[in-house]
Amino acid sequence: MTGTTELKARLTGLAAEQGFPLVRFAPAAPLLGARAAAQAGLEAGHFAEMGWMTEEWVHRATDPGRFLAGARTVMMVALPYGATTPEPADGQARGRIARYARGRDYHRVFEKKLRRVAKAIREELGGAARATVDYGPLLERPLAALSGMGWQGKSTMLLVPGVGPWVLLGAVATDIEVEPDAALQKSCGSCTRCIVACPTGAISPEGGVVDARRCISYHTIENRGAIPRDLRSRFGNWIFGCDDCLISCPVGRGDEPSYPDFLPRSPDDATPALSPLLALDEATFRATYSGRPIMRAKRDGLVRNACIAIGNVGGPAELEPLIGALDDRSPLVRGHAAWAVGRMCERGALEANEVTRAEAALEVRQGIEADAEVCEELDQAIRVIQASR
Repeated sequence: MTGTTELKARLTGLAAEQGFPLVRFAPAAPLLGARAAAQAGLEAGHFAEMGWMTEEWVHRATDPGRFLAGARTVMMVALPYGATTPEPADGQARGRIARYARGRDYHRVFEKKLRRVAKAIREELGGAARATVDYGPLLERPLAALSGMGWQGKSTMLLVPGVGPWVLLGAVATDIEVEPDAALQKSCGSCTRCIVACPTGAISPEGGVVDARRCISYHTIENRGAIPRDLRSRFGNWIFGCDDCLISCPVGRGDEPSYPDFLPRSPDDATPALSPLLALDEATFRATYSGRPIMRAKRDGLVRNACIAIGNVGGPAELEPLIGALDDRSPLVRGHAAWAVGRMCERGALEANEVTRAEAALEVRQGIEADAEVCEELDQAIRVIQASR
């Protein structure tokens, strides 16, 4: 074996020792195609309110040499997370959480492992090394595609043969040079399942572009304000993230595994009952979701999302908890609770006496509400109820 072959084998071994079943290598050259695509998305407004994604960020994130001075190689690693979880058949209206977020925060899982890999590269192999997950200024999906781990599908997700889109990615840049792996000569061909499956039309008709302004994952996780009213009814019961485009993808085996840390501890971690979420206070939210990705949505965001889900799938049992949310301390929650009350009536989910109760509750809140945006939501909800009779 040549020295570079031995180095590559040892780097692979270091990753395998940390439990990474998928390891590939990409050259640390600027990602010019990904840069152009990201710049076009930035100019088109596809990054919505994610203000950290500036032109400077795009240039840094597409140049491994700026991530680590002197970088020659980027080692890409992945962990699977696609296992399904049966939903409890107890008749409660339940929300859905994206599969990657049903267990421990993957950032924490990756960070510990990647730190050990980077330390070994420095101490054992004498090379410089810097690691990151998706929060760092390095676009991991184009690098993973360049490394031959998979290819970027029309949903923009990395599609890995045998696993499909159900992988989470990490990267270690190093100044050690090894032979890169060859990119896969694969594509989605004429398949458009993910495009058709997206409830909000966030994926462009040609594929390869996702507009965050229409994406359920963006809104349920990153958006700190009101969800656009024209999108809410399309969210179904997703309350954190969305897997619809992934579920529709035919790539993979259909029984994808999960790294154990990503598995839910109970069915409620995957499909929680919605009504109890409306009663969460800040302390309970933190105690319940500490160490999980759901912390990213913050308390008000998660309760807002639960209101929308109840509006879309809830019934008589959820009416009183939803009416209670009209008095929530957060105007964001109160406004979405008002919408949800109207939406349940519009769907015909309530009996006539319950519709009367719902309208009366909105009118009571209307009489004391001081927030202008909540007042608008209350007015609109009352109009929806009156029009649905």
